[in-house]
Amino acid sequence: MVDVSVVVPFFNPAANLDECVASLFGQTLARDRYEILLVDDGSTDGSAERAQHYVDDHPDLVRLIRIPASGWPGRPRNVGVDAARGDYVQFVDSDDTLDPNALSRLLEIALTSNADIVVGKLSSDFRGLHHPVFRRTVVGRTLFDYPLVETLTPHKMVRRALLVENDIRFAEGPRHVEDEHFSMQIYTRAESVAVVGDLACYFYRRRRVSGRNLGDTEAVPAEYYRDLAAVLDVIDRNVADPDARIPLQRRFYRNELLGRLRGRQMQSYTDGFRRDMFDQVRELATTRFAPAVREGLGFLLRSQSRFVVDGDLDGLTAYARWLASIELRAVAGQPRWHDGRLMFDVKGALETDSGPLELQRDGESWVVPSAVAPGLPITDRVVTDGDLAAADIDCATVSRSDAQLWSTTAGLRLSITETGQIQVTGTVGIDPLSVRGGAALAPGLWDFRLRVMFGGLTTTAPLLPATEPEPLRCHVATGADGPIALQPYWTSPKPTLALDVAEWSRSLTDLLDGTAQPRLRGRTLTLAIPAVEGAARIASQLYLAPIDGSPALPISATLSVTSTGGMLRGTLPRSLAGTSWHLWGRIGQPGGPPARRLPWLLAKTGHRLELIADPSG
Repeated sequence: MVDVSVVVPFFNPAANLDECVASLFGQTLARDRYEILLVDDGSTDGSAERAQHYVDDHPDLVRLIRIPASGWPGRPRNVGVDAARGDYVQFVDSDDTLDPNALSRLLEIALTSNADIVVGKLSSDFRGLHHPVFRRTVVGRTLFDYPLVETLTPHKMVRRALLVENDIRFAEGPRHVEDEHFSMQIYTRAESVAVVGDLACYFYRRRRVSGRNLGDTEAVPAEYYRDLAAVLDVIDRNVADPDARIPLQRRFYRNELLGRLRGRQMQSYTDGFRRDMFDQVRELATTRFAPAVREGLGFLLRSQSRFVVDGDLDGLTAYARWLASIELRAVAGQPRWHDGRLMFDVKGALETDSGPLELQRDGESWVVPSAVAPGLPITDRVVTDGDLAAADIDCATVSRSDAQLWSTTAGLRLSITETGQIQVTGTVGIDPLSVRGGAALAPGLWDFRLRVMFGGLTTTAPLLPATEPEPLRCHVATGADGPIALQPYWTSPKPTLALDVAEWSRSLTDLLDGTAQPRLRGRTLTLAIPAVEGAARIASQLYLAPIDGSPALPISATLSVTSTGGMLRGTLPRSLAGTSWHLWGRIGQPGGPPARRLPWLLAKTGHRLELIADPSG
């Protein structure tokens, strides 16, 4: 027996499987506590033979099970569960990877909280996720007191006994929404669910090489909604309280029904397909969902739902076109550092193709404009107190390399102006040493995004400069592993706010330019660097390169960073051979960023040394 069985179904994954398995081999969890079950669903691209090499090299860790091709992931997942020897099963798709600490952290939470299910924080470079679910780590929750219904991928750690004792299986064969079907089965049976919000555990990735993701297929409306009805059956069968079903059903009504009849997707349908989709949605909407489900939607979706229920496809198509035009525009004031936090003022507004989105006044209430929702009753268009209370706003710090996202909500507020414009304002403070679930941001490039959930829609926008972009100061902080450079900057050619962590592409050495002011007193050479601040001491080097081409002489130096700037200081040797030297500098240890030539010469006149402008540049 082991603690965790990692089940990986695959079909023709090509090199994706190598990346996936490499992340499983790299887990910090002791190898005698987990196993890897690779289930080949009839691959024809040589992947099974590749997988056999993993078994040959790691027979105590990896098992390979080969089955005839089923064409869908349900069958190989079930086979993996049947063969699993672990107390828990972690499902991983062959396209995806785990953080090195994922299994250890998930299992720790599972054991300490006696959880039936542990949901690790997801990151995705291609698919939308409901990030508020992962803002914090929680334990001892259920489907009825935490919004677990907003995360329905199968990539969870599940107690195997929960599956076996309740005969919970993945739907096999050509099925749509099979992940949702499985997730609702385990959620409705679980007595304790935990969510890990302080570690990006699972990376839900776009394929790096050719091929399809498991389950990719063209949706035929009748088949899709037949399979969705089976998910609704799970809710009806396992949740006895009708009132408790309503928020669960609302999630499916919002996403799987209305979600397929709005946005640019709706505009891309052929007339025949749009009509077929509409008819299927209307049939399910009017037969399987109580009015309370629709009434609890955000105001923008209540209007959309009314078009569906009334059978008005033309009205819905025009309204969907208007919804698709809604975008968020966000700007940031000049960022500044304060007590180690990157501070900036934020202002955002919802806009449409024709200008700012302006709600219409009706008495004391704001409503969706009648021009875009003609004939709809006020009750389906009004902005309620519930809409305002449910508004969710954050400034997201997003990794450019792997899409992990960390939210900052403090300091932001949503309001409706006197003219009916929907605005977000506030001041955000982000501490790069703690925003990543209490840990420092990993080295790399991070972008900032304003995200607004209001009225049933989620909109996201990068932060543009509110005024002409100005150079931003680098902050040097002392992290767990020593000094770390944090350089905010505006991207190019389109300026949006981003952050370079640990000199990923913008070296501290780049601050050694013509703005640094040199000073020579005796044998002490100092360079003031006003573009940096913080509190740290960084080992660096200066180089004296004789103008005759002789080898350069390295001089140990230290960059001392304070709240007002940096000072690079080195001590010249007592004797120097030659008369003139080019000055070079490098901030950081040898082997780091390359040295940079500075625009001064060190010249020797008799026994006197002085700094002069380098005529050669």
